[in-house]
Amino acid sequence: MSFVDNIVNTTKNVAATAGKKTGEAIGISKLKVKNTQLNIDIKSKNEKLGALVYDMAKSGEKDTEAFDALIAEIDAAKAELEENNKALDELRGKVTCTVCGVKTDIDNAFCPKCGAKLPEKPADPEEPVVEE
Repeated sequence: MSFVDNIVNTTKNVAATAGKKTGEAIGISKLKVKNTQLNIDIKSKNEKLGALVYDMAKSGEKDTEAFDALIAEIDAAKAELEENNKALDELRGKVTCTVCGVKTDIDNAFCPKCGAKLPEKPADPEEPVVEE
């Protein structure tokens, strides 16, 4: 392989890696924005729930349909938030210990805080490498 071919292949590999890192950064930013929106939504629904409970207590009438609907909406938003946080951890190369809750590098087999065995890391697809 000639010197020029080496430079071309190296440049292609660097460009592919830079593109991947940029995509990861964009993905992280989008998830952070979505999490902020979800947290605002959860806070708003909690305030509505509190107002509903107050109104029910004052009036003596139970509106279980509205109460149950708000609880379901809050649960759905929290579940989505949890999924987003898992996706963020994956993009950042982190895993959460199921015993103590500390976040650590995905490459660790055991938690650095409590020593518990960490979940197996998901198999990574092969990095794109430009061949000659």
